[in-house]
Amino acid sequence: MDAEPVVRRRRVQQAPEPKRGGARPKRRSSGSAGPGSKAGKAPSPKQGAKAGNAPTKQPRKKQPQKKQPQKKQSQKKGAGGSAGSSGKSSTPAVAGFLIRPDTSGHKVKLGLAWFAAALGSLLLGRWAITALWAAVAVLAAWQVTGAWMQRPRAEGAPGFSPALAAVGAGSMVCAAGIGTSLAGLGLIVVPLAVVGVVMGSGRKPAAAGAALIGAVLAAIPAVSVILVARDETWAALFLVAAVSFYDAGYFIGAAESSSRLEGPVTGGIGLLAVTFTASAFEAPPFDRATAWIAGVLILAACPLGQMLTSAELPEPGAKVPAMRRLDSYLVAAPLMVGAVWALG
Repeated sequence: MDAEPVVRRRRVQQAPEPKRGGARPKRRSSGSAGPGSKAGKAPSPKQGAKAGNAPTKQPRKKQPQKKQPQKKQSQKKGAGGSAGSSGKSSTPAVAGFLIRPDTSGHKVKLGLAWFAAALGSLLLGRWAITALWAAVAVLAAWQVTGAWMQRPRAEGAPGFSPALAAVGAGSMVCAAGIGTSLAGLGLIVVPLAVVGVVMGSGRKPAAAGAALIGAVLAAIPAVSVILVARDETWAALFLVAAVSFYDAGYFIGAAESSSRLEGPVTGGIGLLAVTFTASAFEAPPFDRATAWIAGVLILAACPLGQMLTSAELPEPGAKVPAMRRLDSYLVAAPLMVGAVWALG
């Protein structure tokens, strides 16, 4: 017999047997316990229950939840410069240039006086028309330029800019009273003269911006009304009555309204009433059809003139009461000039 198997048997018989109830020796796996091997894993609760050992429950630590930053919803600002507040709808950008009329003071009496003076000047003749509208244009140019002078961007403008704008506007309106050709020449020469005076004081041409805005903005409606009255008195009466009724309706509708669009609607009702009367009488140079066309054009031009005036001011709500007497004529009066010349 071979000696080696006998030695192995004796060693096995002499090995001590494990005691009952004692811990069993751990068996080592043949392979190394890596991160993906089963030998390196702890026994599951089910396996521990089979072995007689109750699994111990370890309390889970609550991980703090990260707060996600909430995106702030930016509210769009309206055209008029006012930001929309929470819970209130923001005013549209276009409607923001339609201002709410100021009801303090004797606004109704002043409006009636202005309407009577405008109609009376048309009946008195050319020089009465020129004197009235030139006076209003001079005051409006002074107020508009003065509003711009209060802004930081107008620091380089000379201190005499309001007076310069007033003289320029009055000159253009008086030129229209003298003749149509001279009115066109004045609209070209006077703005250039305003820039030349400012440059002569040692400033840049940009410093004449406030004076130019005031002079041209106030002169255009006044010059146009005078040109209409020179050619057709009935057309001028139609224009003044239609715009005046629009302004009255706008004042009533927009004074205490929450919507800026109610003013043009109520003003348009009064304007259409005047248009119906003019078409019924066929005031020259209009017949029924052309009177209605002119009325619809004026209806669209009146709120457009108000918005353009607000856009040319440092802010839509700037206090320029004289200019607000002319703002509805800013587009309507030049359109009426074109209509009279086209039909004449």
